[in-house]
Amino acid sequence: MRISRAAVLAVFATTVLGLGAATASGPARDSNVAATEAALRELESSPNKDSAAEFVTRSRTALRRAVSLRKQGDEAHAGIADELAKTWADSARALLRAVDIEAKANAARLGATDAGSLANRERALLEEGIAQRGRLRAQLDGLESAAKLRPLRTSAAAAGASDGGSGAAEMSVVPARREAGAP
Repeated sequence: MRISRAAVLAVFATTVLGLGAATASGPARDSNVAATEAALRELESSPNKDSAAEFVTRSRTALRRAVSLRKQGDEAHAGIADELAKTWADSARALLRAVDIEAKANAARLGATDAGSLANRERALLEEGIAQRGRLRAQLDGLESAAKLRPLRTSAAAAGASDGGSGAAEMSVVPARREAGAP
């Protein structure tokens, strides 16, 4: 019969844990149990305690089992149960940290999405402003070309004729058109 290396390591680790727990002194064991209890109280007051409820329940069960084993005089197995309770409490704490980190990552992702949406909106507004500027520029160019095509009114009589012959002798100042080669 051949025994696998994993089985040998598992038996060795269990033995070492059992011996370590059996040799633990009373105050060290009590402080370990107190630390586990404190961690469980902290976990139960967490806003995400529902995420780790099963882990907390298993840790409390292991602590009760340790008390029961101590009453029966089985200190070695009671120490293992204490370690198991601590492991469950540490796992619950790690799970709650992971839940918090995941919530922060989700908030950061939503913030990045919002920032992207804001950038897209700003880009659209900028493009709209550029297009409006182009349309206004085209209108101005059209008005300027229309003004260049109209004959210049250089005399007061021509200016009066254009206002319907009201006889008002108003002088309008019209800039003189420059001819090619004129200073």
